[in-house]
Amino acid sequence: MELQWSLTSGQRFEPVIRSSRLIKCVGLMLALSVAATSQQSSNSDPPQSSSTQQTDAPSAAKQKQQGSFGHGVATVVKTIGQDQWHLIKAPFQIDSIGFSSNPPFVNKTLFWDAVVVGSTGVLIANDESVAKQVNPAWHQTSTNLANGLTYGTAATAGGIYLTGLFTHDQHAQRTGVLSAEAAINSFILYGSMKLIFNRDRPYTGNGEGKFFAGNFSSGSFPSGHSTFTWTLASVIAHEYPKWPVQLAMYSMATAVATTRVTGGQHFPSDVFVGSTLGYLVGRYVANKDKGIQDQPQHSGKSLKRLPDAILAHVTVQ
Repeated sequence: MELQWSLTSGQRFEPVIRSSRLIKCVGLMLALSVAATSQQSSNSDPPQSSSTQQTDAPSAAKQKQQGSFGHGVATVVKTIGQDQWHLIKAPFQIDSIGFSSNPPFVNKTLFWDAVVVGSTGVLIANDESVAKQVNPAWHQTSTNLANGLTYGTAATAGGIYLTGLFTHDQHAQRTGVLSAEAAINSFILYGSMKLIFNRDRPYTGNGEGKFFAGNFSSGSFPSGHSTFTWTLASVIAHEYPKWPVQLAMYSMATAVATTRVTGGQHFPSDVFVGSTLGYLVGRYVANKDKGIQDQPQHSGKSLKRLPDAILAHVTVQ
């Protein structure tokens, strides 16, 4: 993550952010997903006779490899497209997921939508004052820490996949592929939101964090680091639901979100929305083929029911 500072006429520092390294992380995730899909396609091909293999082995192998890779790309594109459609619809689907109680909380989706939107509004109202309280001496250290933890989270997901390949652990391989799928989904969503909202970053302009300010190159809302790390943390924590794993992954994701604020790169509302988006995307991808509707609904912990309430309707049958 390259960070450049320029002094404006108002004696404020304006950050110019280039997210090339974060994009590379997502690119690696995409390559991982395509490679895994291609490998599965190749493994599922029926065996050929020995005489056929000897006839035109080089050309047949080359065509098979190209076909597998092309099929893998097509499969990934189709899967991501379906995921995007389901995720876009998620906040608006209200059928058959209501509370059994009476209004005003008849529907879980509407309730949690209101909670997220309301919380975001409160944070936006206080963003500027919080940014002014951040000590500039923290900026560089916090930025370095956020970058390191982001790469560490991505390395954890990749390491799980590679471990699965070497040990023939199907669950670990699946976790790596799901992490790649979720990361790509998050990248598309938060990238689109940055382009739509065009929010100024802290210390840019008058420091108010204005929306629709024409800041196409480095929009602040939502935080890409927060979205990315919370996405991977959510997938890994749901695939390995042991408290040490959950504590480690969510702690890293929380640290990234926090240091993006103390690093002067984002406002609190940016990281809140990014973290929420990442968590829900990771939850959806990890559970879409497990039958979310079959999970217990009578737990006393409301926070554990939140993602199921919002995303239950997008379960892939």
